[in-house]
Amino acid sequence: MRGPSAQMEISYREGSAPARHAPAAPVPRHWITAYFLAALAMWAGLLAAAQILLPARLAALDPARQVWHLGLITALGAAAAIVSSPVAGSLSDRTASRFGRRRPWVLASALACSLGLLALPLQTSVAGVGACWILVHGGSNAMAAALCAAIPDRVPAARRGLVSGIAGLAMPVGLVVGTTLVSAVPTWAGFVLMGGLTLALPLPYVMLEEHAPLRAPGPDGPPDGRPVPEPGARRRSPAAFAAGLYVSPRRHPDFAWALSGRFFSQLSVSIATLYLLYFLRDAVRVGDPARGVAVLSLLYTAGVVAASLAAGRASDRTGRRKPFVIVASLLMGAALTCMALVPVWSAAMASALVLGTGYGVYLAIDQALVTEVLPLERDRAKDLGLVNAAGSGAVALAPLVAAGTLLAGGFSALFTGGAVLAVAGGLAVQPIRSVR
Repeated sequence: MRGPSAQMEISYREGSAPARHAPAAPVPRHWITAYFLAALAMWAGLLAAAQILLPARLAALDPARQVWHLGLITALGAAAAIVSSPVAGSLSDRTASRFGRRRPWVLASALACSLGLLALPLQTSVAGVGACWILVHGGSNAMAAALCAAIPDRVPAARRGLVSGIAGLAMPVGLVVGTTLVSAVPTWAGFVLMGGLTLALPLPYVMLEEHAPLRAPGPDGPPDGRPVPEPGARRRSPAAFAAGLYVSPRRHPDFAWALSGRFFSQLSVSIATLYLLYFLRDAVRVGDPARGVAVLSLLYTAGVVAASLAAGRASDRTGRRKPFVIVASLLMGAALTCMALVPVWSAAMASALVLGTGYGVYLAIDQALVTEVLPLERDRAKDLGLVNAAGSGAVALAPLVAAGTLLAGGFSALFTGGAVLAVAGGLAVQPIRSVR
């Protein structure tokens, strides 16, 4: 008698080319722990710096133009992240070394982030700060591409929901841990602390032996799902390398739909949280909007943490991905609609919890779904880098969309637009045929 896990494996193999060679061996707990620590380092360093350290450094350099400089440098960092993710992913796919394909890039990216963080407080010009931030943000997304590819490389298809859920916790936990640590020390010490942690925490993962040495594939690809780099790929011209980053939506529609869903969902969350302080101050009219943002952030994080693991485990047991993603998008849409229609403090708290719950489900299941629609096994990191780039592009676009919507229709229009985007992100996965 076959259980849900076996049914999911059958569905996955028949529907998606990468699944035919998915790993079968269970992933050990120490691998998951090391993976989580590497992801935690990436998010803690990036988010703590973006939320507290970078604004504080710019305020110290030029208080009169700190807002303009922060917007400019943040946009430049996002642009670097959009480029670095697929490029580093493609290079990782084509790396042939005795240390494997992923670990060298995780270590190199962690080193780049660490150097950027350590050098940033030493800068005496806005241009220097901008250069360091490009290194930090670009390095973070490069690291994300290699780490994301390790899941389809190593984790059986029927366990990717749970592992993706655990990995998804690194973002909210990293935000809380990072901001708490840097808030307790001077700004320069915060940079040093985050720079050290960004390099130290990924070391357990880097020191792990990869699943098996690379070997030549058979007629249908390697039986264990670990393809070797494409012969001659490292000798390609820059033009050919750039052309190889493109994935045809016509040839790979499932991947295109997943990419679109990620963009819409990330844009929804980004525009909904960007002006939260102003929303609490001007629409809800709370006495201490900064404290209000902290309370809503804790509720949001609690929702993410509570939902991610439960949803990942349930998705693995049922062998289904799309229903969870769609329900998550509806929860996010409902929360944002409530904020648009009922701008009161109690509704805002309930909405933050529901929004976090929906996003927690989405983080876990959508990441697992994406690993199951990748076009080619040999391009896993590059293609996952494109998905990360779609999310970074949404973050970069969000300030423009949010500002225009807010000026045109106020907070009601802003949150209604966010709700529409959230639902669109969920419905985008419905046409996917290779995953249930």
